[in-house]
Amino acid sequence: MSRIKPTQRIYDVVKDIKDNRYRLPSIQRSFVWEEERICKLMDSLMNDYPIGSFLVWKPSLDLKIRTRKFVEDYKTGERFISEDEVLESSPYLVLDGQQRLQSLFLAFFGKYNGKCLYFKVNSDPNNEENDLRYIFEFKSPQKLDDPHWIRVGELIEIEIPKISSFVDSKFKDDSEKIKERIKENIAKFIQVFKIEERIHIQDVKEDLPYNDVLEVFVRVNSGGIILTKSDLLFSTVILHSPEMEKNFIEVVDELNGNGEYDFNTDFLIKTSFVLLDRGAKYDIKKLKDGTFIKNLEDNFEKIRKALLSTIQFLKTDVKILSKRFLKSDLALIPIVDFIYRQPHQQIPEGQATKLRQYLYMSFFMRFYSYGPDGKLDVIHKKIKESKPITNFPIDDIRKYMEERTGMSYDFSENMLYDLDLVLNIIQDGVYEIPKKRGWSLERDHIFPRSILEKKGFPEELINNIGNLRLINKTRNVLKSNSLPDENIEFYGSEDYELKQFFIKARNNLTEETFSNFVQKRKDMIYDKVRKFLGFKR
Repeated sequence: MSRIKPTQRIYDVVKDIKDNRYRLPSIQRSFVWEEERICKLMDSLMNDYPIGSFLVWKPSLDLKIRTRKFVEDYKTGERFISEDEVLESSPYLVLDGQQRLQSLFLAFFGKYNGKCLYFKVNSDPNNEENDLRYIFEFKSPQKLDDPHWIRVGELIEIEIPKISSFVDSKFKDDSEKIKERIKENIAKFIQVFKIEERIHIQDVKEDLPYNDVLEVFVRVNSGGIILTKSDLLFSTVILHSPEMEKNFIEVVDELNGNGEYDFNTDFLIKTSFVLLDRGAKYDIKKLKDGTFIKNLEDNFEKIRKALLSTIQFLKTDVKILSKRFLKSDLALIPIVDFIYRQPHQQIPEGQATKLRQYLYMSFFMRFYSYGPDGKLDVIHKKIKESKPITNFPIDDIRKYMEERTGMSYDFSENMLYDLDLVLNIIQDGVYEIPKKRGWSLERDHIFPRSILEKKGFPEELINNIGNLRLINKTRNVLKSNSLPDENIEFYGSEDYELKQFFIKARNNLTEETFSNFVQKRKDMIYDKVRKFLGFKR
């Protein structure tokens, strides 16, 4: 590719991407746009909205820079690792505009979750009731039942003089009015994507050093909504240590399992800062002297083991099985910090209850809701100075949490109304399958709200935690608004007295019998949570 033109046609740029003339440097994060956003981009272009400018850089061939291709077959949540690929010529590296260019590349040459992008050629651009005036949608070819859906990659190949004959032959059954609209839509499509020069490209100086290019990248992206400050820090990390890209991505995937949690490089970088004595606050200056990077490389496997031990602890001892009940990722960092300092990165005998109590109390006390960095640094110092090293300094941490929050470090009755956390504890850990699978977890009234409201029971009694549980949405729908089955399993243990209160309320539902049942179950819940957290009952 010769020196780049400042304005270009969209389809020309997309073809250049396919021919590997544009690539992504390792400092770029993964693609994140959803199908809907790509369709809106296509509609915006058809409506003559500007696409914005793009920033690229053409490094010299002697620079060994890890890069990756644009994705041709994208699957949601997929992360991509750069590679040391020997290229015959130096491509342009995209510093700003990856999401838009990747979207256009998928539109014309790729697939999104196995589906291709189609344009509904009989769209009515004057119908403002539709979210998209020009309708685009990702579809599977096997499921097409309307000939008006034409794949974008095929549509772009139609020549302007042949549009009329193409429409007349393909849409014989349409009225002349519809056929005329189709012709106008196709002509507009060809004009926007293949004729007009819509893309504006700015080219960074070729001889600019890579460190200076990173600085440009940071400044360009720091004001955007796609890249976070931690993304930019991550970019700096992998600039100085390319193998860290693969390490970070693999560890984040390990932590998240099959989607139970939602950890990211943000969490991993902040955790590394704390463990390696750099302070919790994000600051790109910490990475510039290379000392931190070397320390990170030398200790990364140890950090990885501590993180994985923490996740295992989260699932087995803490009973937090999904991100819904993990109220603060940051609250895990002191636990990782403590485990990191242990032989083989395993929790010492007798420390699990202390760690579990600290974690839940940090949730109940909203400890990390403000000023988290300073708090993490103080607790890090307490853990680091604790003697022996196998002792988690729960007493010192308890006093510090009380000082900072003005609250008593003790599980109290008013904390019962942190419903998700409490219900998760008494139900011994509840899975929440990701909602994208059409499944969700709901709070359910054991005695249905509708029945209790008809009887005129007070709202605070109806919604008392003694009448609540967590069940999946499907089960909640199927049980309907009827009294609970006599053999319902919700006790947590076979408490004979509680069961008698339940049966009395079910057989003779009055405000008194229901109130007795709710109070008894609430007391049982309170006792069980205190015991679980290691407080005296």
